[in-house]
Parts: sequence; C-alpha cells; structure tokens
Amino acid sequence: MTRTITDFDKSLEELTGLIEGDPAEAPTPLVEWIMRSWKKPLSSLTDEEIGRLVVQGYGMPYILDLVWVKLQRDPLFEGSYYPGDVLSNLIRWEKENWKDRPEYEAELKSLYKRAIQRPKEEKDSFLESLGLPTDDSLSN
Repeated sequence: MTRTITDFDKSLEELTGLIEGDPAEAPTPLVEWIMRSWKKPLSSLTDEEIGRLVVQGYGMPYILDLVWVKLQRDPLFEGSYYPGDVLSNLIRWEKENWKDRPEYEAELKSLYKRAIQRPKEEKDSFLESLGLPTDDSLSN
C-alpha cells in the first residue's frame, strides 16, 4: 500500500497555497481558532487542534496524514471531544472525502475493530457517537 508523505514541517497554508488571512479578523472564535491552526506547522499542532480540524473537515488530505499515525497507535485517539471522536467522524465521512487517501479508507474497518475491543469505559462514547449500543444497553 502506497503512503502519501506530507511534510509536517509545513503549515496548511504552505501545503495548500490557501492563505487564511488574519485570525484577529475572524467572525467567530471557532473560525479564529481554525485560522491560527492553519498557519502553524503540522508538527506543532496539538491533539486538540488536529481533532478539531478533522471534525470540521479542514486541511484535508494533509491532516489525515498526520492523524493516521495517531489512529494506528490508538484508534480511540481523542481529538478534543471524547475518546474515539476522530475515528467516529472519519467512519461517518462521505465516500468522496476519501478520494485523495483511499488507502486510509481501506483501513477504517481494522481501526474500528480494534476500537471496539477496548475496555467499556474507553469505548462507550465512541459507540454512542455512532448510534451503537454500549455493553450496558445490550445486557438489559
């Protein structure tokens, strides 16, 4: 399987050529936050920044290259909301979003299987986000 290599020392502005403008002029706090993240080298983004960019669908496919390493280490990688928030969002993505990274889409099932093998307290929020029953609801 061929992997696309992204230069994590570059910002999303540098990788995409899209200039986001001045974060101080952003219309909302979320937009300001995204604009600030867009200007940082990928290697300096926090887990929260990575997670929010994925959840918001910004910086693709470059953010995928960055987050995929984290998901392979821990499929319940927490971006900023709950354990497994990033994987949950990726599972629910539209097919067209994977056109630049089909090799990652092919690995989703494996990551999902690993995630649901985790202890109950780690995976419940993930399962709920997908509309799936937790262990407790299965036993009632």
